[in-house]
Amino acid sequence: MRIAVIGAGAMGSLVSYLLDAGGMEVMLYERRDERIADIRENGVRLQGRMEGSREIEIKAVGEPDAPFDMMVVTTPAGDAADVIRPVSPFVHRDTSYLSLQEGSAVEELAQVVGAERTGGIIAWVSAVLTPSGTVEVEDFRSMVLGAYIGGNDDKLSLLVEVLNQETQGKAGFTGDLKKEMWHRLESATAVSALCGVTGAPPEAIHEREEVGDICREAAQECLEVAASQGLKAPSQSTVWEEAVWSKLKPPMLLALEAGRGTEVEFLSGYIVGQSRSSGRPSSVHSAMYSLIKEMESGERRPGENSLKELRRRIEEEKGMSLL
Repeated sequence: MRIAVIGAGAMGSLVSYLLDAGGMEVMLYERRDERIADIRENGVRLQGRMEGSREIEIKAVGEPDAPFDMMVVTTPAGDAADVIRPVSPFVHRDTSYLSLQEGSAVEELAQVVGAERTGGIIAWVSAVLTPSGTVEVEDFRSMVLGAYIGGNDDKLSLLVEVLNQETQGKAGFTGDLKKEMWHRLESATAVSALCGVTGAPPEAIHEREEVGDICREAAQECLEVAASQGLKAPSQSTVWEEAVWSKLKPPMLLALEAGRGTEVEFLSGYIVGQSRSSGRPSSVHSAMYSLIKEMESGERRPGENSLKELRRRIEEEKGMSLL
């Protein structure tokens, strides 16, 4: 199977490595010239929990190629249409698309290419691209694959088999992708936002009582919104552990530190939108969302002052929900 992986960041590089090692014909697409040059010279390199190096072909987005059977989108959520458009000539009528992105991005992808062609990979993985170009893999719990509209899929079943060759059986298939997405949102959304607000990785803040209380409230809000849609995602007794990140900073904090936009629209923003549709309050996520948006614009910076402001906004949101 010919597979195009769009985006050569940490997750794109990691999944390309795994698919190539499993015998798939893989092409990486990337927009950054320096990243393209690095992979052409040094290959895709992993260190930490997973180690190795593989030579994988890489091209600039838009460079011509033969049609692909599948495209895996690993770029930040929010730009699916922009990254797919340049490679759209390299598909055929049966090409399918997978979102390997944060939060609810699979829904965005389905709107762009059609629900019947869309699937997702929910990754319980902590990995980051280091300044040297190596992918640091802190933890690899699992990758769960599923079709957006449910049911079985021969291509996805094959990918699960391929991924399991290199991950010791840590890939799986789900017939209910939306439930798995909400399962991931419960821990990832709360932890990534709190790391963004405080400016610290999980291991530095998870034992602070005030931070832990906010995290638990945020996770509970997520569970309640999911339940309102008939989804009973399993509650996690240890949200910090389930989020997978520990010493490594989540993508949201890395984006804020780099002055880039975050994926908050597909994390807390998504939960807020869904809670409004169901008529349920989501005070914690609403406060998180508004604060992260101000950080994106440069109005605020991560740190203790932002944590204090988050607590104030949560209480304000709770007061408003009682009116």
